[in-house]
Amino acid sequence: MEVAGSTVAGMMRVGLQIISNHNKPVLEIYYELRNRFSPEQDIFIQFSIVNIGSVRAEDIELEVSGGLKRNKPRESLGEIMETVIPQMAPGQMIHLFRFDEQNLNEYPDGGGKSLGIKSDSFQITAKYNAPKSMLNWLFSLHRRIFGKKRYETKFIFKPAMVCGDLPPAEYT
Repeated sequence: MEVAGSTVAGMMRVGLQIISNHNKPVLEIYYELRNRFSPEQDIFIQFSIVNIGSVRAEDIELEVSGGLKRNKPRESLGEIMETVIPQMAPGQMIHLFRFDEQNLNEYPDGGGKSLGIKSDSFQITAKYNAPKSMLNWLFSLHRRIFGKKRYETKFIFKPAMVCGDLPPAEYT
């Protein structure tokens, strides 16, 4: 398996963040526009979640809202978006889903040529807790009474964020 140079550079930045910052779990959602050449050209956006904190994140719930959806028949973003992730270690990355290039464009109901880029967006909200300890239990007591998680991260994606030139090709 070959790892893209941009992926390695991204993981180095994540590692540096973990070493230098955050004494708590901090989840970030990243996206990367990919341009792969194999027998065919494959252009897609890859979405991942990463724990850039120095503490494990636990009981992670992901929620998606907004009007931007993948085209039929793959509207669903997958089971991972409906699953509670038990834990993520510091520096761990989990692939969430991918958006193919054609999912960024609107098409007429009967099919045919693209009508242009979609104007809708979606938001991913990650809600999570720190590991169980006496101190964390005390700090999160008021939130637990109301059934809420201690931490929350929001990420908004719009198709216009990836418009323009393609990144360099990855040959596979």
